[in-house]
Amino acid sequence: MAEAFVTLTSEIQAKSPSISFINSNKGKPLLVADDYTFKLNKTTTTTKYWICTINGCAAKVHTDLNNGLMKTVGNHSPLPGKEKLE
Repeated sequence: MAEAFVTLTSEIQAKSPSISFINSNKGKPLLVADDYTFKLNKTTTTTKYWICTINGCAAKVHTDLNNGLMKTVGNHSPLPGKEKLE
């Protein structure tokens, strides 16, 4: 039973995107995950909600207030190709 838990935990960690943070040209925070860029949409007392910067895309990321990844929601759609970061 413990072995199954370890395997499941490893699979979840493998699927979790690595995230980093940059600032927009206007000085706003942007989250970068798997070469996609997310802008901060809303902050509550426990969670920051990030939305994809591609118009019409349903992908979202939730982080805690210390910018630790909590979960990803949805898939990128449409898939025009990943954004190129400069």
